[in-house]
Parts: sequence; structure tokens; C-alpha cells
Amino acid sequence: MAADQESMCTCHACLGIRVIIDSALKVLDLYRWMLDSYIIDFFQDNLWDRLPRPWAKILENVALDELGSWILRERRPRHVWPLSLIALRRSIDLLSINREPTARTRFTCKLSQRDPKESVKTCETLITKDKRLDKFENLFKKHVKQKKRYEIEKFSEIVARCSELSNSSCIVDTGAGIGHLARELAYKYQLAVICIEQDKSLSELARKYDEQFMKKFKTHLAGFCGVPPYHLCAKIVDESCTGDGLPAVFRGILRDYFSQQSNDNGFGLIGLHPCGDLAARLLKFYVGQQNAKFISVVGCCYMKLTINEDRTTSALGYPLSKYVERNSSHSLSYAALEVACHAVENYCDKMKSNEYDDLKVHAYRATLEKILVNKGGDVMRRGRVGSVKVNGRMSFQEYCRLATEKLDINRRVNILEINHTEIEGCLAKWRHVAAFEALRFMLAPLVETVILLDRFLFLSDNHFRPVLKAEFNPRLSPRNFVLTSIK
Repeated sequence: MAADQESMCTCHACLGIRVIIDSALKVLDLYRWMLDSYIIDFFQDNLWDRLPRPWAKILENVALDELGSWILRERRPRHVWPLSLIALRRSIDLLSINREPTARTRFTCKLSQRDPKESVKTCETLITKDKRLDKFENLFKKHVKQKKRYEIEKFSEIVARCSELSNSSCIVDTGAGIGHLARELAYKYQLAVICIEQDKSLSELARKYDEQFMKKFKTHLAGFCGVPPYHLCAKIVDESCTGDGLPAVFRGILRDYFSQQSNDNGFGLIGLHPCGDLAARLLKFYVGQQNAKFISVVGCCYMKLTINEDRTTSALGYPLSKYVERNSSHSLSYAALEVACHAVENYCDKMKSNEYDDLKVHAYRATLEKILVNKGGDVMRRGRVGSVKVNGRMSFQEYCRLATEKLDINRRVNILEINHTEIEGCLAKWRHVAAFEALRFMLAPLVETVILLDRFLFLSDNHFRPVLKAEFNPRLSPRNFVLTSIK
């Protein structure tokens, strides 16, 4: 253990991060029962009765719009809130990474002598971008949702910056899908992009879009010589996370497809919302591969991380760092990881705007759970039912019909079960359900903070300088933190 401590970075940032992690895990441990609860069990497990009495009392009295504003600290409260609840909110404020991209807050390990601010400032003047492609903005927006387009534009700038700083013009885009990000990097920034995608159908569709882009550019731009991304249908790394044969594959692609005779400058690894364990495997691959010159990754789908303690350390998606692994309170449940994937800002906005349809669906589902368990016993708990979008005109009876229409006929809900007095009482408490879920969402940034700082320390443990900062608007892109490291 002493040897492990000697290998840990002792810079101001890493020392502070370890204090934050310890404190955050203590807070999460206090309210673990809330994080580990499933909202569909609200009535079945009497979750409201487990709240501290002062909390239940204030939540009973305040309107949902005031609760939303209080959580986001947006206006002076009209009620006197319990001190313990105020203390929890303040602890979350102090310990969570700032989610606003406009904030100056960023975590930067000081292992390197390079000043990150100066490097970025110098780099921004050096990045080359083909301005002629600005007039094809509608083409780049085609088949891309507004949220994704926003993320691509921001993330591509960050990747181009890392490419310049690392002197590496080859980019490996993992989980590339149909290549929207890759085309941005290949055409606008003239980078050699290798796309890794397991789904063959997505790779084929990406090639089709590449051809459409190239046809358009060559028709309207004289002398356009951009090279489309190369699409490799493969798995970036297996559970061993070594991927030893991949650098040779990349060199062959650069030589034969991109006509680059030398790849002494290696490649950069990027992932825009790689799902679950993929982000962790990319970090391990980066650490183990000398030719990987930088990494830039935005995590996603935390609930799909491998956290089973019985698995080998190399297969785990969390924890990655030695420090978090040694903390006896480090474990995070599926329910806690799942809630960390949501934006507390968006949930509170729904409460503030009195748009309750999306909030009522939780109460409908929890009430349906009560009926199904009463009807079929524990075997029906957390059973799979249809996903139903609730609107203002939808009755609970209609919701139940749609949600259970694929169940065996004897397990579907009938009108007598719906019109029961107990069920009517549950439906009348939908605001309780919404308020309880709001408390879980309030804790969500703290869960994400622990996951991200664990990844930060993992890179630091291996003597690489990580940088972590919010780069996207959290309301548009809930998973908005970019973790970057340059060798």
C-alpha cells in the first residue's frame, strides 16, 4: 500500500480530488437508500414514509415549481426549509463538479510542466479549418438531431485542439455509428479519421453518407481533396483492454488508404458518449498503448458499467483508480448509476413549468406496479411492461391498457382493480412521487462526480496529465463533461 501511495500524484489538484471523493462517498453513503430505490417501488415499499419527517412535511407543503427552483437555487424560497435538507444541498454544491460550461472550474493534474491555458491559446491560432465548407452547413446537419449537432460542433473543436497539441493527425473514433463526428473532423479539419464500429449496418450507412458528401464537395468545390473517414467494423478492445494488434492495423490503414507513409506521431483516441464500459476500456487502452498520443472522451450510460466485485479488476468499468477502489464505500448500485445519467436541470425545469405529464408517468408506473404485485405476487415485481408516453388527456385506465397489452391476458389489469380505493389513493399522491424522484435527481451530480474523478485519478495513477471540464450545456446534453489527456 505504501508503494501505491508513493506512485500517486501529489499535485494540488489530485490531493483535492481525493478529499472530494472521500467526502462525496460519505454523503452518498448517508442517502444510499434513496439512490438505491426504484421509483416504481414507491408505493410497494412505502418510500415516502422513509423520508425524515421534516422533509416529508416541507415537500407536502411546497408546490413542485418551488421545489424545482429551490434545487436549482434560482430564487429566494417562500418556505423555511429543514436544516438537514439545506445542508445536503450545500454539500452537493461544494462537492459536485460544476456542470456549467461557462464556469472556469476545471480539474487539471499538474504532472506535466506544460501550462494547459497557454497551450490551448497558442493552439487555437494554429488549427486549420476549411472555411469553404461553412456554406454546406445544411449538409452536415442532415440526418443529425439538434442535440447531436451541437455536441459534434463543440467536441470536434476540442479534438482538433488535442490533435494539434499532440502533433498527431490521425484520429480513432470509437463507437462511431454512422460517422457524423468523423465527417466533421475529416472534411472541416482535414484529419485522417479511422472509425471503429461493431455494427456492420451502421458502417455501411456511414459509407453511403460519405459518398454523398464527397459528391457534393467535388461538384461545388474546385480542387477539393478531402479524404473520407475509413470505417473499420471491429471491436476496439476486449475485456483485457490491451488491443495490442490494433496499432499495426491503424498503420496499414494510414499507409494504404490515407497515403501516409509514416505514422511516427501515433493516433488520438476519441469517444463522444461511448456506452458503459467502452469509455473505461478506452482509458485502459490509452494507458497501455505508446502510440496513443491523446484521448478525449465524454462518458455515457453509467448504469451499463461493470461493477460486479467478483469480476477481475481488468474487466471493471468502475472503480478504475487505486484510491477509489480502496474506499470501503465506493460501491454504486445500478439504480444510482442510472439516475446519474439524467439532467437534474431538465427535471427541475419540468416542475417549474407546470408541465406535469412527464412527471405523472412515474406515479402511473408505480401505481401499476402496486396492482401487478397485488395481483401476481413478488414474481411480478419490476416486470417488463410497455413504455407509454402520458399526455394530459390520458386516463390511468388507458395507461394500464397500453402498458400491459403484451402481457398474458390473465395478468392484464381490469377495471375493478383500477377503481379500487387503495389505487385511487396512490394516484392522488402523484406529487409525492415527483418530489421523491426530485431528491434522487438532486443527488445525481454527486454520483457522476465520483465516477468522473475516479477516471481522472486512474490517468493520474499512470502518470498521465488529465483535464476534466464541463463543455456542453447540461440542458441540451446531460452528459456534458469531457475528459482529456495528452502524452
